[in-house]
Amino acid sequence: MRWMALVGMALVVIGIIALVMQVIPVHHEEQVAKIGSLTATRDKETDYYVPPYVGVIAVLAGGGLIFAGMRSRA
Repeated sequence: MRWMALVGMALVVIGIIALVMQVIPVHHEEQVAKIGSLTATRDKETDYYVPPYVGVIAVLAGGGLIFAGMRSRA
């Protein structure tokens, strides 16, 4: 079950990134006004907070999948 080990590695990497970067900034364009064919927009940045337990759960689940994937080969 090589795919389990690969998914587990991806989860470990995502979990470590979630632990290091606890805020994910997202940029999007917001329409402020529209008059005929003329539109006024502005860039808006929204920050999403990632709780530390999400990263810990991802790392533990990834480690379990890696262990299960390597164990099923034997």
